[in-house]
This record gives sequence, structure tokens and C-alpha cells, in this order.
Amino acid sequence: MADAHRIPSFATSEPRLHQALLARSSLWALCRCGREAQIDPMPWVGQGLRRQALGVLETRLRCQCGARQARLEIRGLSEAPAGPTGGIHIFR
Repeated sequence: MADAHRIPSFATSEPRLHQALLARSSLWALCRCGREAQIDPMPWVGQGLRRQALGVLETRLRCQCGARQARLEIRGLSEAPAGPTGGIHIFR
């Protein structure tokens, strides 16, 4: 551009935190150890991170196995696992 301003390019296909707030959606964390847990996104929303991509927030999770990162995904209510869950928490 002639005025030297850059326009940031955002990947539109990457899920964002605000999509987990939609009706019939939930946010889930999956650790490499096999643990999975439903995550409450409201602490991050309170920090103004509503538009952040889920990939950016993955390093803000801690698992009981000691992992300092867990993969985040948005699931519908019918996709909730039938077995036990838990053990992954928001760190900051």
C-alpha cells in the first residue's frame, strides 16, 4: 500500500473463542495423555480474549499429567463424551 500501513490478514477458518459461547456449543480441551475436559471460557472472556483464536489459548491450559498445553476444540452438546472427564484447567 502507498501509505505503508499493513492490513492484518486473519485466517477465517480458525475457530475463535466467541464461537464456543454460541448456544448448543461447548469448549473442550484434549491433552496428549488422553484426558479431556470441558472448559469454561468465561475467565478468558473476562480478560477480553473473546476474539482470540483457540490455538493462541492452548498454552494457557494445564493438565494433571504435567502437560503445559492442551488442544482446544468446540463441540456441540451431543458430542460430549460418555466417560469420565476432567483434570485440565485454565492456568492464566
